[in-house]
Amino acid sequence: MTAWIEVLTALTTGPDLPLRGTIHEVRVEGAPESFSGGFAYSGQPPMMVVPGHGCRVWRQGDKVRVENIDEKPVFISDGVRAWDFTGRSDRPRVGSPDRVIYLGPSQFLLRRRNAAEWAGDDFAQPAGEVEVAEFVGRNCWTVQLAPPEGKPYPLRIWVDTESGQMLGYRVEEVGEGSQFIDVIVGEPLDERLFVWDGPAYTSEEYQQLIRDEHRAKQRQQVQWFEENVADAPLRVRVPIDFIPEDIRATDSGGFDASNSAAMLSRRPRSTEGWEPKWGVPHYVWSTQLWDWAAGTIHADLDSAAVEELQQSLHPGEPVDRGRRIDPPGRGRI
Repeated sequence: MTAWIEVLTALTTGPDLPLRGTIHEVRVEGAPESFSGGFAYSGQPPMMVVPGHGCRVWRQGDKVRVENIDEKPVFISDGVRAWDFTGRSDRPRVGSPDRVIYLGPSQFLLRRRNAAEWAGDDFAQPAGEVEVAEFVGRNCWTVQLAPPEGKPYPLRIWVDTESGQMLGYRVEEVGEGSQFIDVIVGEPLDERLFVWDGPAYTSEEYQQLIRDEHRAKQRQQVQWFEENVADAPLRVRVPIDFIPEDIRATDSGGFDASNSAAMLSRRPRSTEGWEPKWGVPHYVWSTQLWDWAAGTIHADLDSAAVEELQQSLHPGEPVDRGRRIDPPGRGRI
C-alpha cells in the first residue's frame, strides 16, 4: 500500500519530467464560473493566468507554455521571464515569474503546489487510503483530500507515479473539476516553446497603455454626451453646512471643527502659512491674525463658495495667501 507521504513527496519534489497535453475543465452545465472576482495586491500588478474551459500545456521544470484550444498563447515562461498574453495577444506583457498568479479550475495542473500549500487544511490532507489506478493512459495514485471547514465534499486527485504531476482532480459528488484528457510525459520539448522573441510591454508600459486607453474612452464618452444630450456646462451650486458638530479648541484661539460634510480650522498667523494634513481637497488662506483652512468631504468648493464662507467668518477683513490644495491622488481630473 502506498503511503500518503510518498505521494506528497512526488507532488512537491517530483523529477519535473517534460510534459505536454490538453486540459479540459469538468463542469456541470449551467454551473457558475469558478473565478469571477478581484483581489488586492501590492507593488507591480501581477500576471494572472486564467485559461478558459480548455487549454494546451507544455511544462519542463519552471518553464511553461499555455495556449487556448485555438492555439493562441495565454502565458509563456522560460523560468526567468514571463509573458502574459491575456491583454493583447499580439504584444504580451513581460515580467518576472514571481509576479505570476494562477487562477481558475486548472491552476494546480499548470503548476506544482509547494510544500507550504500542502501544510494546511484546504484540500491538503488525505481523507482515505491511497489507491493505484490508470488515468488518461497513465499509472497514477488517486486519493481523496479532506475539505476545509465550510466545504461539504472531498476532492479526489490523480497523480502520475512517474513524474509526480497532478493529472486531474474532481469533486465527485457534484461532478466538477479539471483534468488532462491527453498527456505525454518524458518526451523532449523544443526550448523555443518557452520563449517569446516578439515585441512586449514592460509592466510600466502596459499600465500606462491602460491609462491612456481609459482616458481616450472617457473622452469618447464625453463627446457622445455632448453630441446627444447637452454640450453646455452642467454645474449647480450645492449648499454646504459648515456649522460644526465637533470642536477642538486650543489655548491660542485656534480650533479644529467638523461635521459629517465639512471641516474648518484656524491657527495663529505664521510667517510661512499653515496647511492641515487633510486627505480631501481644501482651501487655505490668511487674515491679519489667523491662518484658515476649509474643506468638504463629499463636494468640491470653488472660489465663490470660499469667498462666501470668508465673509461669514471674518466679514470685511483682507485676505491673502489663498490657494487650493489637492492631496496626492485626489486632485481634479
